[in-house]
Amino acid sequence: MKCEIRYDEDISKLPLDDLNVYRVVYMGQNVYVRIDINGKSTYFSLIDGKVTIHSKELFNMIKDSDFDNCELTTIIDVILDEVVYYLGVKRTELFRKFDQLFERITEGQVKNVGEVKDLRKEIQTLYSDSSSLFYVAKKLSKFVSKDTLDNVAFAYERSEILITRSADLYNIYLTEVQNELNIIIKKLTSISFIFLPITAIASIYAVSYSSLPSSLDSIDTVYFLTPLIVLGILLTLYLKKINWL
Repeated sequence: MKCEIRYDEDISKLPLDDLNVYRVVYMGQNVYVRIDINGKSTYFSLIDGKVTIHSKELFNMIKDSDFDNCELTTIIDVILDEVVYYLGVKRTELFRKFDQLFERITEGQVKNVGEVKDLRKEIQTLYSDSSSLFYVAKKLSKFVSKDTLDNVAFAYERSEILITRSADLYNIYLTEVQNELNIIIKKLTSISFIFLPITAIASIYAVSYSSLPSSLDSIDTVYFLTPLIVLGILLTLYLKKINWL
């Protein structure tokens, strides 16, 4: 069933100052409502028992909806359900983005925090929209069915879970950055571990012999280099065994 829903983009007559604070404003028999979608304020009003949509985004959501009847409570139910559905689609997309970004972070493919900040901002917007819808549904409870209230509450709870999980992305990212730094430090330490003993032995040789080998043909060169090479190989093999290299 199609119901006549008025559309009026002129919001100058709405009590915007009060709506921006309370979201739902009762003025006698009239009710004015503000719902946030993608962080943008949308409005509708109940005047003389008729619903008027004051925002194009919200009107486009419900203009093709089917109604069981054209009673006021049914129309409001449909409006809130359409917003819940939209937020649900958005939430599913953000969960998918979250999982993909999580995998990329753990694989070391994310090299800056920009992507984490962008996703976090999207999730915060969704959470803000969901929480505002939850508040509006509570304020309009006398017009809204229990099923719709349950759907709104579920949307809010799921968005709360998502924003809680998204906070962990920063910790995961910083942990991965720290792990990469630890690996670099480990490799540098390994190089020092290999060359410090060699340097020490070379110093002993320099002190113990009156003249250092001057050519590769000298047997002294073999005596000089053999322990150093053997020591270097043994230390390298040891470091590989303990997964430092």
